[in-house]
Amino acid sequence: MSEWAAKMARIINKAVHDAQEENRRCGIPNVYVINGTIVWQLPDGTVTSTKPVEAGV
Repeated sequence: MSEWAAKMARIINKAVHDAQEENRRCGIPNVYVINGTIVWQLPDGTVTSTKPVEAGV
């Protein structure tokens, strides 16, 4: 990997990590795809394949 690509990867990884932490602080689930299945990581760390109920909707 070139030095530029490594630097960009570090910047992107930090931005993703910061966004995930912000979501947790705000009570917003993080969404991932694991083995082709959509899963949600709830602010308490629980991982579920059931879509969480959205507040106010």
